[in-house]
Amino acid sequence: MIKYILVGGYIHKAKDEGRAFCEELIKGINKKPVKILDCMFARSQDSWEKKIKEDYVLFSKFIKNFDLELADPLKFTEQVKNSDVIFLRGGYTQVLFKLLNKDTSWIKELDGKVLAGTSAGAEVIAKYYHVLSTNRIGDGLGLLSIKVVPHWNSDYSDETVKNINWDKTLKELKEYKEDLPIYALKEGEFIIINQ
Repeated sequence: MIKYILVGGYIHKAKDEGRAFCEELIKGINKKPVKILDCMFARSQDSWEKKIKEDYVLFSKFIKNFDLELADPLKFTEQVKNSDVIFLRGGYTQVLFKLLNKDTSWIKELDGKVLAGTSAGAEVIAKYYHVLSTNRIGDGLGLLSIKVVPHWNSDYSDETVKNINWDKTLKELKEYKEDLPIYALKEGEFIIINQ
């Protein structure tokens, strides 16, 4: 069984500033410290150190005993094997997809773990997704047979979203390929799927 947590984007924008997400991330894990693997593959590598520090600050607010490790594309499968939680941070979906799809042996190591993804991370977990910045539909890894729209009704970037017709977006995604459940997730909002 894998516990999936898909977040619409910007965890800190949740009304509770991310508390419920952080608590859900480690719920039921009895090991101490909880080992969290922070995957930044969707972002440029020169930003990884800064972003992992931001994640450490966020997690430290709500999680007491954890180790946070930065994911490395060259040893990702081994890192997944040795982690309790894998966190796929948002950024550029195609970049993330390409790195995760290069060697999919990491997927076999997910049983009994938590796989969380925010924005682009949620998109690659899903079978199909809608990308806000390019207003297009794409195919994810299909770890979950769902469709997802992160940043639902967001104003996080006026330039990106000013021309989005949200109803049309949802209709197009619904009609794309097969009929699957659709999750339109707002900033900081998340769903949990155990499978």
